[in-house]
Amino acid sequence: MDTERRRVPRYSAHVKASITMHRETNALGVMVEDLCILGCLLEYGPTLEIHQEGEFSLVWKGREFRSPALVAWRGEQGQVGLEFHHTDPASQQLLREICAEFLMKPLVRLPDGHD
Repeated sequence: MDTERRRVPRYSAHVKASITMHRETNALGVMVEDLCILGCLLEYGPTLEIHQEGEFSLVWKGREFRSPALVAWRGEQGQVGLEFHHTDPASQQLLREICAEFLMKPLVRLPDGHD
């Protein structure tokens, strides 16, 4: 059985957000599939390249979470992993509150037939 080892729990988010890449003026609208306190998984980000840096923004219940972000990886179907870095303590706390609102994903892959 395959297992995924994660440093922190991931949460199923399915929310809209945006990222503004360095030296760009327009924000790119994105859909966040999974969210955690260290980063997020975007459903699709074909124009984003590994090691690109930018600023991630997510508005949740009238409050805005912002953090510098780095494109950590790209998947074959266009998915993109963002890593948050240098997030200030107040923003980190807001992100923890946002994550707590979503359903936690299993830390290990479940056997077939278990949802």
